[in-house]
Amino acid sequence: MNLVDLLIVVLVGLAVYAEVRRGLFLALVDVGRLVLALVGGMFAYMLIVNLAQDYLAGLIAFATGAMLIVAGLAALVRALKLNPDWGRTALARVGAGAVGLGLGLAINLAILPVLGRSAAATAVAQSVLARPFLDATPQVHHLADALALDLPQLSRRPAFFEEEGYAPSARLGPRVNFLRLDGAMCIECRTPVKFEGYFRTAGTAVSPRFRCPECGRVSDGCQTFEGFHTMYDVCPTTVVTAGSGIDCGVWPNDRPVQPVGECPVCGLVGTGP
Repeated sequence: MNLVDLLIVVLVGLAVYAEVRRGLFLALVDVGRLVLALVGGMFAYMLIVNLAQDYLAGLIAFATGAMLIVAGLAALVRALKLNPDWGRTALARVGAGAVGLGLGLAINLAILPVLGRSAAATAVAQSVLARPFLDATPQVHHLADALALDLPQLSRRPAFFEEEGYAPSARLGPRVNFLRLDGAMCIECRTPVKFEGYFRTAGTAVSPRFRCPECGRVSDGCQTFEGFHTMYDVCPTTVVTAGSGIDCGVWPNDRPVQPVGECPVCGLVGTGP
């Protein structure tokens, strides 16, 4: 058991203990506070980002707004002395423990992917107890795409195409909604690609995967015109030099190609092979 395993056990244990001690009514209040805090934090984030165009300021606003809602609702419950007797029976405390278990697991599911992109990545990858949480991370990414949650993330996704396949330092940046790139145009044959979902690649890394139904080309989106523009803010035709080609560093095809035809995003024309 490493330190990450111990952290998981401690977080789950504390959550269960806290809710059993508080009782079922207050445990359910805690769930409601968490949901409202997330919603309020999202509104605060979007407001600040739209005004200041600063992701870090938006993230601070999210955390501040969420904490104010959590603290404010807790103060309101105490002021009203809301804690009915039915929530403190033995059976109700068992139910409160189940709520605490769910909250502890949710906390770990939120924290471990962040730790996996930090200096603690190796410890998280080696943790036995972290594996189920890491295995669930691709589904969390897909859900975030489906709900259009555009919060920034601490990501190891490279800022430049030339860094693909390496491990650049983690940086705070905008989250790319890869689900929206379903149907983007393949740079090899110009066929709309299919988004297959998110998959774990190595260690704690999670990457989207796209596949072209015509030529079979796979990538994390970088082998499409729209995906390349979204990820690197440049056209794929501009990174190709004479006699060379590009390939995906995450899902390699072992056949570098030059973009074919006119880019549907910016209109530049790739010369192809």
